Amino acid sequence: MKQLSDEQLVAIIQSSADHTAFDVLFRRYHSKLKGFLKSRMQESVADDVIQETYIKAFTKISQFQLDAAFSTWLFSIAVNEYKQFTRKAGIFEKLKESLFRQPKAYKETADIDVLIDFNKSAKALSRVQYDVYVMSRVYGYSHREITGLTELPLGTVKTHILKAEKRIKVSDSE
Repeated sequence: MKQLSDEQLVAIIQSSADHTAFDVLFRRYHSKLKGFLKSRMQESVADDVIQETYIKAFTKISQFQLDAAFSTWLFSIAVNEYKQFTRKAGIFEKLKESLFRQPKAYKETADIDVLIDFNKSAKALSRVQYDVYVMSRVYGYSHREITGLTELPLGTVKTHILKAEKRIKVSDSE
């Protein structure tokens, strides 16, 4: 199978979901992909982004069309996963800034209390609710922008935000 072209391997994967063909195809690009990502982030984080890239590529390979090279398609997925990772990291930094931005009259313990309260509230949220809530309320994305970033329908995004707000309010009142 190693002597087959990328196009042949893709055709095998698309027609039979052959995991061996998928492994051969991804091993061809693993070191280049890892080097590309390591030049932009820490190795441990690059490994996480590579893992996400492989998952997305595996689930979307049926949509791949041969009008571009497989390597181009794979690297475009990696770039999108990298952007998503950096966007999430930026969201987390903005969240920390907003949580720790207190009037000077407050002591450091007030900052810690705010973070603890948010952490307790956030535990009541599903991962998707947390993500869309933070994108909306901390990072300031519109519902439509969140739809584009998460590939969730607009109504679903709005529902997740509303449910997150309700859960946070319930959690705060307990």
